[in-house]
Amino acid sequence: MISPEKAIEIVKDYLDRNKIDYIRISEKVNTEKTRIPYGTMKGKEIAIHTVAYYYEGYYEDTPIFITLNAEDGALLFGASSSGFLDLT
Repeated sequence: MISPEKAIEIVKDYLDRNKIDYIRISEKVNTEKTRIPYGTMKGKEIAIHTVAYYYEGYYEDTPIFITLNAEDGALLFGASSSGFLDLT
């Protein structure tokens, strides 16, 4: 299982590699075992880490939540107020 600190590092690397602008990445990582609602692992129950990053919104900073497989650090999906996001 990867550490929460490693999860933050993986998300930061993903954002930088894809040239995604962000203001900050949350230091708090939510870790839980849950059924995956979206993507290739939909329906499976696994341990996950969820990390939030924020970009500049019109009125306030807007969060995007990135969910990773806690076992191997694989990016699973993103979630925003608009819905789920594929991570490529």
